[in-house]
Amino acid sequence: MSRLLHIAMASTSSLPGEVERNLEQIAGFVRRAATDGADLLLTPELSACGYGSYPDVLATAEVAGEGPISRRALALAAESGVVLGIGFAERNDRLTISHIFAFPDGTFVVQRKNSPTGDEAPFEKPKGAASIQPFTVRGVCCGTLICADAGLRKREALLAGAGVEVVLLPSGAGGKRSARVITRELATKKGRQTYIAALQTLFWPGAQVEECIARGRSQATVNLTGFDGRVHFHGGHGSLTNALGEVVAFFPGQPNLDRQFPTYAHAVIDADARVSSKTRGDKKQ
Repeated sequence: MSRLLHIAMASTSSLPGEVERNLEQIAGFVRRAATDGADLLLTPELSACGYGSYPDVLATAEVAGEGPISRRALALAAESGVVLGIGFAERNDRLTISHIFAFPDGTFVVQRKNSPTGDEAPFEKPKGAASIQPFTVRGVCCGTLICADAGLRKREALLAGAGVEVVLLPSGAGGKRSARVITRELATKKGRQTYIAALQTLFWPGAQVEECIARGRSQATVNLTGFDGRVHFHGGHGSLTNALGEVVAFFPGQPNLDRQFPTYAHAVIDADARVSSKTRGDKKQ
């Protein structure tokens, strides 16, 4: 019997430090996901507090399960029946970029970013070796890589060791203004070239498709959307690819700054539908 998991993704326009506003936006997506029958909703990196090392983002840092972001995530999960993944700044023994997955029964799992970039200081790596905190939804094992963690050297060993069948990849990093356009720039050849290059290089999940087939895993990816009003121009892309390489849900992002808005998509994956290890030519672990 197939194990089906219904995943929704929401690309939020989260602004730095504006927690109440950001959470209200997320709440709308949670209710939409519940109406659509989704089991899990994934939102981007630092979706609750806004992306970046701005002082007002750092000021939102909280102990997982105890602060206003965690409490709202748990309340929304209980209200909707949807497992909710929200990005937040966590204050533990260090300051980390984290993702909380709140369950309808009041429990939660926290994944901390193993490899924050230099630009994300003073956010730090968690103490100890890199790790993945797996959790199960409808009998399917999920694991999270936060943005740059997708490039971890030991990523495959971590995922395989945890038995992960669905990779959740929330991201937040943005691009430069030079890689974006506004509507009037589309009237120029240079503007059109910039627009098309952004779509081709940033938003098409080709590498993700290949990896899903090769590794026999599904993957959900979602990025923040829009200009944060300060430095970051987020792409707003997201996709859900199953282990057969089928892109079952997709929004390509929007390089046109005049046309950016929060985006949502959802689809069902069958965790048991995959190319056999023998056919893929996988080596024994």
